[in-house]
Amino acid sequence: MPLFEVSTTPVGQRPKQFGESSYLYYRDSERASVRVLRDLLERWFEEIPVQERLDLQQRFRSRNASQHRSALFELFLHHLLLRSGYQVSFHPEIRGVTTHPDFLVSRDGQAQFYLEAIATSASEREEAEENRRNRVYDALNNLRSPDFFLALHIEGAPETSPSGARLRTDLTRWLQGLDRDAILDSYIGQRYDEIPKYPWNHEGWSIVFEPIPKSDDSRGTTTARPIGLTAPTCATQLTLDEELRDAVIFKDRYGNLALPFVVAAQVVNEFGIDEIAVMDGLLGQETISGRRIPNGAWTSNRGARHTNISAVMVWPTLDPWHVALIEPILVHNPWATHPLPNDAFSLTQRIVDRQTGNLVVQQGTGMPELLGLEPYWFPDD
Repeated sequence: MPLFEVSTTPVGQRPKQFGESSYLYYRDSERASVRVLRDLLERWFEEIPVQERLDLQQRFRSRNASQHRSALFELFLHHLLLRSGYQVSFHPEIRGVTTHPDFLVSRDGQAQFYLEAIATSASEREEAEENRRNRVYDALNNLRSPDFFLALHIEGAPETSPSGARLRTDLTRWLQGLDRDAILDSYIGQRYDEIPKYPWNHEGWSIVFEPIPKSDDSRGTTTARPIGLTAPTCATQLTLDEELRDAVIFKDRYGNLALPFVVAAQVVNEFGIDEIAVMDGLLGQETISGRRIPNGAWTSNRGARHTNISAVMVWPTLDPWHVALIEPILVHNPWATHPLPNDAFSLTQRIVDRQTGNLVVQQGTGMPELLGLEPYWFPDD
């Protein structure tokens, strides 16, 4: 049973479109890097027990982004655990509850800990906004622009779907009236106020388009995607600490376990993970004085809580091409009923100093060595 179907609709060498299903692109692309990626994921999939493959395969092939991401994350975690010298059982039975953790992790036949994979991601409203944005970006990437790339300075999000085709027509007309050489001189001379702008608005979504002159070598070509840069004009409010806290609390649902329990959380956003937000979410928000408000996943006004969760491993959004470059933030619960042994993972981790009660950083092994991959393991296309 393979992870990927045989493609009947190859898409050649083109890059992935904004709104395109990740699975379908991985399946249909003929780029050398994607072929190597398929081979790697197939090898990882062969490590999955036969009786568990169908469920994971179906979720991995889903056009629903969250289903696909969760399957890819589980596939990655399973491989990482095997590389760390563990044996892994899927969905172990827990006495007294009807739900099952994702993995029971053992070494030399002795059960070591349970592990649950979760994701902290956008709300349904935010995902709908993202889908509307992606449809516009894909429409703009069909724009023929021989002289310019486009920089997009973005504010807000669309409440309804704008017409990407109409915007593409308006931008084409605007770009055709610009003087590429004069704009290039303005860039070289750092006279940025002279560079023309095209402001556009649609129901809560504002974009200012700015032309970026193509180099002499690429001028006249229309095969490259015209969108060269997308950047928010104001910082997006991040609530990673709250999202992580709520996700971890939700996973404390198995009662009093007899083993340590690890939650592996994938943070699905474009900004990655931030250690301050992770620590705030788990231990409570830090104040100016250095004290923490007892509002984390593990803290409350009444003292420690959710002590069944021994550690939380927070990962950035899993990009399969860069699995050897990402590093998780692994934090041990200082009040865990069953503490996770400090040597359970070779990763860098925040562990409890039993003498001081503080969390200290224990340096670990990097992901390239753990996975047996070079940092940039895939070929250039």
